This record gives sequence, C-alpha cells and structure tokens, in this order.
Amino acid sequence: MAKIRKFISKWWFILFLVILTPVYILVAMNNERIVDYVNNGFFSFWLSGHLLPIGGNPYSSLDWVGGHHIFAATWIPEQIFPYPLPLALLMVPLGLLPISTAYILWNFLAQVMIGGSVLWFSSRFPQINLRLFSFIILIAVILNGNVYLGLMTGTIAALFLLFLMAGLYFLEADRPFLSGLMLASLALKPPLLTITVLIGIVMLFQKKWRVLVGICTGLLGLLGAGLMLDPGWVGKFLGAGQKLFNVRLGNQPSIPSFTRLACSGNIDCALWFYALIALILVSLFILLAWHKKDRLTPVQIFSAAIALGVLLPPYVWSYDYTLSLVAVCFVSFELIRRHENYYFAALFLILLDVISLGSLALFWSHPENPALTIQRDMWSIGVGIYILLATYGIILTEKPVKNPKPSSQSLYEPLSG
Repeated sequence: MAKIRKFISKWWFILFLVILTPVYILVAMNNERIVDYVNNGFFSFWLSGHLLPIGGNPYSSLDWVGGHHIFAATWIPEQIFPYPLPLALLMVPLGLLPISTAYILWNFLAQVMIGGSVLWFSSRFPQINLRLFSFIILIAVILNGNVYLGLMTGTIAALFLLFLMAGLYFLEADRPFLSGLMLASLALKPPLLTITVLIGIVMLFQKKWRVLVGICTGLLGLLGAGLMLDPGWVGKFLGAGQKLFNVRLGNQPSIPSFTRLACSGNIDCALWFYALIALILVSLFILLAWHKKDRLTPVQIFSAAIALGVLLPPYVWSYDYTLSLVAVCFVSFELIRRHENYYFAALFLILLDVISLGSLALFWSHPENPALTIQRDMWSIGVGIYILLATYGIILTEKPVKNPKPSSQSLYEPLSG
C-alpha cells in the first residue's frame, strides 16, 4: 500500500489525465461533427504533413493549391504553406491519417497538452490543497474563449504551450541546454520568438550560457531540417510572410493592430507608433530583469516573458493566448500563497473567463468589416492586457518567502492549514 500511495502521490496528474480521457475524446468527436475543418487553419497543418510523404512540397504553389482542390477546400488564403517548412515534418504523422481522423486525434492531443500542462504546474507543489485548485483552473480553461477557439479551429497553440512548459521544467531541473532547445521550437511560429528573445535576455543577465547555446543550436537544427527538404525554403517563407503581414495587419489582438487603427490606416505611422510602444515595454522588461536578475525564479521569468511576448508580435491571434496559461497558473498560485485563501485566485480566473468569453461573443457577432475599425479578433487584446497587468503586478509586489525551500521546484510557501 505504501508503494501505491507513493506512486499516486508522484504521478497523480497522469492518472487524472487518464480519467479525463473519455471526456477529451467526446469533445474531440463533437468538434469534428460541427466544425468545417477542411476550411479552417487545421487543414493547412494537415495538408503540409500529407504532402511530404507523397513527394509533394508544401512550398510549391502547384502542390499546395492542388491539394486544396483535391480535398474540396474552398478557403485558400495562401498560395504556399504559411509556416516554417520544418513544421511540416512534425505534421507528417497527422498527414498520414484521413483528415477526419487526424482532426479528432489532434483535438484530443491538444486537450491533453493543455490539461497536462496545468496539472503538471500544480504537481510542483507538495500541498494537496494547492493541487486541488488545479481542477478549478482546468474548469476556467474549459470556459476560456481563447482556448475554445483554438480547439475549434484546430490550431497548434497547445503544442507551443507544451514547448514552454517543457522549457520551464528543464530550466528548473538544471538542464539548461534542453530548456534552450524547447525555447527554440517557438520558431516554428516565428512571431512567438518574441517570447524566446525576452527569456534569452534574462538568461544573459543571469549568465546561463547553456540556455542560450541551446536556443542557438535549436534554431540551427530547424534551419538545417528545412534546407534538407527545400534549399530555398527561407526565401519562400519570408515572401509568404510579407504578403500575410500586408493583408492581415490590423486584424489581430496585438499592439500593431491598434496602432494602425490609431493612425487611421497609415502604415508608416502605425509602425513608428508601434516601435515606440514596443521600445518602452521592452525597456521596462529589461529594467525589471536587470534589477531582479538574481531573484527572478524560472516561473517568474517565463510568465513575464510570455505575458508581454504575446502582445508584441504583429501577427498573432487570440488562440495564441493559450500560451499565457503559464502566467495564469503562476498568478493563481501566487495569489493563494499571499492571501492564504482561494478567493482572490478564483476571482482572477472568473474575470479572465468573463473577458475571454465576451471577446469571443464579439468575435462571432461582428463580421469582418472592410472599413478601418476594430475587427473581430482584436477584441481579445483585453485578455492579453489583463494577464500582463496581473503578472507584472504580482512580480513587482513580490513578498519574500518565509523559510524558503532549497529545491528549485518549491517556489512558494505552503498554504497554511
């Protein structure tokens, strides 16, 4: 019995995921039934992985557009795969399956990645009452409009959340090179590299050189993998990315979209305004990182970098806020530690869901407008700003922990009682 209790105590979050498996499967199957996944973002990921095994090239317009026609996809927003070519390699297992099966499998895996990330975060605490609060966070995640939208559209935001959680785990486990490799994986969606850069700045201040070496090694590995598939892939990707930027700037829940609105559509004005705001925010981040470089814990570093990093890029969507679950977990558990109750953490999560669901309602009720106005997905910037303010408010008002634990995983004082 003692061995069983020890096993459950260590691996309880895995057992809980197993219990949740039927629920995740039912959700995935229901989404497959109601979603037109042939005409949303998931089809792009699936097609990229489908083309490679049959000798196709996702960066060939002929193969890419032809693949859309073969599977009766009428939504063809790009002429080639709009992501870095190495991502197509990761999509090959999905591409080998029929698209309906692949959609169900990916929807299921995305839920497992998100649920597993939240449960793992709470497993870092030995207190059972803190672990139990992770179930409240999971409920909040289920009700979060940004996460829901990501699941419905079949995006891969959950994969990047997994990379970040793995990077955090390896950094806390004193395996900095592997942490750097995980951070480099964000390059599979280049706008997310803002997070990697911000974390890299703190690593530089803390002289954790092996993390930086891991990042550089990972980036070179991705570059090399793409060159093996198509020697000219970088130029093709940059060309497609420029077209995407020109077409969709002003539709995302990020700072550049609102500077474009403030500048009445003048791109030069918008970019200068954005550069000024970004410079101020990044400078404040650098000042914080330098001032607290010896006291910032890995979870604080990741939370601060993610909360700011998802707002800075010119091309992100509201489902990319799924990555902010790292910061959401951090804020929730820190509120519990400080106030020695669950009320403030619960209120934080309730307000988060209210903002996200309100943004989702505005998303569905306001169709795209050709006029220069707030577009559908721009409303979700409120979620990003809310998480940013909460995260930095927690870090800046940090109180010293009584009787700190020597282990890097015991970051917070146990909840009394």
